[in-house]
Amino acid sequence: MLAVGMIRGKPGVHTFELPVPELEQADEVLVRIKEVGLDGTDFNMVRYGIQDMAEGHPEMAMGHEVVGVVEAVGSGVKSLAPGDPVTMTVRRGCGICHPCLHNQSDMCMTGLYTERGIHKLNGFLTRFAVDREQYIVKVPPELVKLAVFTEPLSIAEKGIEQIRIIQSRFPWACQHQEHSLTARHWGGCKTALVVGAGPLGILATALLRLADAYTYTTDIVPEDHPKVHLVRDIGAKYIDARGKTPKEIVDLCCLPTGNLNMIFEASGAAETAVRLIPYMSRSSIYVMTGIPRGDLTIQLDAAELVRQLVRYNQVVVGSVNSNRNHFEMALKDLGEINSRFSGMLSEMITHRFSLEDYQPAFALQDPKHIKTVIEVEPWD
Repeated sequence: MLAVGMIRGKPGVHTFELPVPELEQADEVLVRIKEVGLDGTDFNMVRYGIQDMAEGHPEMAMGHEVVGVVEAVGSGVKSLAPGDPVTMTVRRGCGICHPCLHNQSDMCMTGLYTERGIHKLNGFLTRFAVDREQYIVKVPPELVKLAVFTEPLSIAEKGIEQIRIIQSRFPWACQHQEHSLTARHWGGCKTALVVGAGPLGILATALLRLADAYTYTTDIVPEDHPKVHLVRDIGAKYIDARGKTPKEIVDLCCLPTGNLNMIFEASGAAETAVRLIPYMSRSSIYVMTGIPRGDLTIQLDAAELVRQLVRYNQVVVGSVNSNRNHFEMALKDLGEINSRFSGMLSEMITHRFSLEDYQPAFALQDPKHIKTVIEVEPWD
């Protein structure tokens, strides 16, 4: 079967043939791939020549944001049947540490995990994939046309989960009971800044607005960019970071409540991410999800930074990948996001390509680009 990905020693992205996978264990599921989303990880792997295929394998299929349909199931599979629409998680645990043994491989303690389409395992830019039942999440039929967003939304879900868990140590942050960090509308009376208006940043903005947080999103695109229109349609404020210092950005965010309670970084811009830390508000939290490329050296007053973090009860936390729980959370929120914000998820998909047209998909230079989806097989 046709696959799209990287070939060891050859720059760029290529096609090659993989054998059609077969069920070998009782708990395995064969999935027919329908759509695969491309994100910054995919583009950076090609741009920077990041080849991370398994030892002894000359190629690796790319693509980790997937929606498909169950083709066949093993004799031990209980929760899925042929014809079910599904999505699939990305990381596979090390099989050694406690988190991985409990299907929480996003918190792997050994670093010996693998990731489909990214690290040592074939991804989903092909016709079929086989995996174990525990890694496959059933999609409600009404969400099949949106489910390609499940994986990126799960990353935002995990990052915001970190905010809610850690900040619940301040139960008095808002006096209104519905604004408790365990309540549905936990964002009331809280202010958030999302750094980056790419797909992940927009999805994080949507989740924060679902929770009724005052939300600002910053990027370096002009006011007439489609990203900005989406941010505003969600009900967030846009800040054009060009020509603004980190302090000026934070000052703008503090206007509604006088305090910036949380920052969600989704840009991978290392200097911006670090330079915002000195301007965090008291008792605030900063979640970083972007992974910068290359090296960068900047000067900061380390003693002042440590004094600030300690005296102001501040938290800076990294959040990477997600697990099945976050995929399930994402599927619960997908429909509400699209409904409340007038079909915004469909608007985010600015470009579609067939699997055979992978080259223009990876070479895309459109400045209005937001999200690319590869249509492996059309929906009926």
